[in-house]
Amino acid sequence: MKLRKLLRRLIYAPIGLCKEIIKIANEGARDVENRKRFPKATIATGCCFTEDVVIGEKTHIFEDCIINNSQIGCYTYISRNSLIQNTTIGNYCSIAHEVISGLGNHPLDLFSTSPLFYHQKNVFNIQLLEKESQFDDYKPIHIGNDVWIGARAIILDGVNIGDGAVIAAGAVVTKNVPPYAIVGGVPAKIIRYRQSQEDINVLIQSQWWLLTPQEAIKKMG
Repeated sequence: MKLRKLLRRLIYAPIGLCKEIIKIANEGARDVENRKRFPKATIATGCCFTEDVVIGEKTHIFEDCIINNSQIGCYTYISRNSLIQNTTIGNYCSIAHEVISGLGNHPLDLFSTSPLFYHQKNVFNIQLLEKESQFDDYKPIHIGNDVWIGARAIILDGVNIGDGAVIAAGAVVTKNVPPYAIVGGVPAKIIRYRQSQEDINVLIQSQWWLLTPQEAIKKMG
């Protein structure tokens, strides 16, 4: 039995080798394309972007991130294995590893939450509907400037996160976060604010995140 299994593996080995070579070549070509597409940003290996993604200059996207239908500002970093979908992210944001922004929704008012019953085109390739439903799977997410999001946080669809906010590691953000608020937990709740309301007003009015780092430190430092 072991000999038969070994022989079968040897027969399939050339096919498997060819597939792996093609896979490596495709991944390498994708990495080269990403770097040429975003020459003013730093793009690590293994990242996937849809055609409509926009990435600002001096931004760093770490390994194996997936970014779909999103716009990323300048001087922002997104750490490894993050999934960002239908999200606008401002400047000077710090996003840790394995953050998820934009998971999508399912309807709760139908007899079933399965996409079979609200999408003509679905993962099963089974069409039951005569016309496409009006249900919106993905609502846009807006993340302001100078936002810090901790590791493995989840941002649900339709949420707005204000400038200067902090999202604790592992938090699940289900509703809007005010500017400069620190939130954590499941679901995320306000723990405290980074600054006094007076200082928050000054920071928001300064719009320092529209400046280069050199200009910002001269103005705010």
